Amino acid sequence: MSTSTPRPVFIIGAPRSGTSVMTWALGQHPDIQPMPETAWIAAEAVASLQSFKLGSARGEFSHLSNVSFPFDAFLEHKGRAIDAVVHDAFARRLKDKYGEDGRPSVDQLADPEFLHIRLHPDHAKSRWVDGAPINTFYTWALAQMFPQAQFLFHLRAPQGVIASLEKFDVAGGVATEREAALGLWLEHVRAAWNTERALGSDRVFRVEFDRLQSEPDALMGEICTFLDEPSCLECAAFLNRRLNSSGTHQNDIRDTLDQLANFSEAEALYHTITKTLSTTAQERKEAERYIRDRFESLCADRPLLGGQA
Repeated sequence: MSTSTPRPVFIIGAPRSGTSVMTWALGQHPDIQPMPETAWIAAEAVASLQSFKLGSARGEFSHLSNVSFPFDAFLEHKGRAIDAVVHDAFARRLKDKYGEDGRPSVDQLADPEFLHIRLHPDHAKSRWVDGAPINTFYTWALAQMFPQAQFLFHLRAPQGVIASLEKFDVAGGVATEREAALGLWLEHVRAAWNTERALGSDRVFRVEFDRLQSEPDALMGEICTFLDEPSCLECAAFLNRRLNSSGTHQNDIRDTLDQLANFSEAEALYHTITKTLSTTAQERKEAERYIRDRFESLCADRPLLGGQA
């Protein structure tokens, strides 16, 4: 189990924007473990707010409010507990995948299709990367739970996401109708962009989807620099080898997308994001309020046992 301050990496943005492949690519780094999509960490964020409210409900007669225990400190404690579970689960995964010594076999190393979680037993893997799309809506709490967490905002043009989701069954997923796919894009991108504006460039790096395809080596180098990690040839090599996109018919459907009610709104938002170079103090405050309000709205009407919504 790691004893250092947790420094997870959360990948946020719309589905089908390269989030899964980036999770595995970063997972080839000597210090970063790739995780299956979690969902439970976002659930812990919800439970943290509700349990804090329970512990603070009766002023001096409740355990936490009796000492004015701060919510941000409460969330940090939860973050450290989550980090301990993550590292415990990783140790179990290593044994399941490689055996007691955590060492890949010669055959595994030679197989380009084998998805590694650690290439060498000496790799520390003190950090972890979580690409669960649901985390996009819980970034306010995640940023509080993990004050040193960093986020990668994957941004893909709306027509690309719509096309890919529409043909997702080709890649083993479930096909999504265009209207629903557009709604998913708008919800995720609004939340991710407000996270970028709220937390700033020290904590959020924007990953343009086109760069994943056109210049993966340079992009991965910039991401490693952003994460304050040494560059990793294996990370870039994984991107080069594994990146693919279902629904490459996006050019074929482009002329029909204007019929969708909110497509012009999505295009305008995408254009605004790609053209925005800086954020004012007022915009940052508004973005902070947006991601906190979004988190709290997702926690509403979900009381724990014995509590009020």
